[in-house]
Amino acid sequence: MATFSKLVPYLYMAMFIVIGWRLYVIRWHVGLKALSGAAMVIAPPLLFILPALRNPAGGMAGLAMATGIGMLVMGVLCLLGGGVAGWLYTRLKRRA
Repeated sequence: MATFSKLVPYLYMAMFIVIGWRLYVIRWHVGLKALSGAAMVIAPPLLFILPALRNPAGGMAGLAMATGIGMLVMGVLCLLGGGVAGWLYTRLKRRA
């Protein structure tokens, strides 16, 4: 049986795929798209990384750091994946 705690990582990744798709489709300057995407990807992992950096001798600092870095990497990959999916969708739409 799937509990909410098992679904959270998948919801996190799905959220960034949708954000990446939306950022590709929206008509903003590329720099503004990159800046807003970076702000959205960087903010949640900092909730894990900053406490681990402030107290590296803490009992769970290593786990918090690994969780934050994993969230950062997966957020960037899912954001880029959403952008690629948006690009493929618009490319397919233009051909038809």
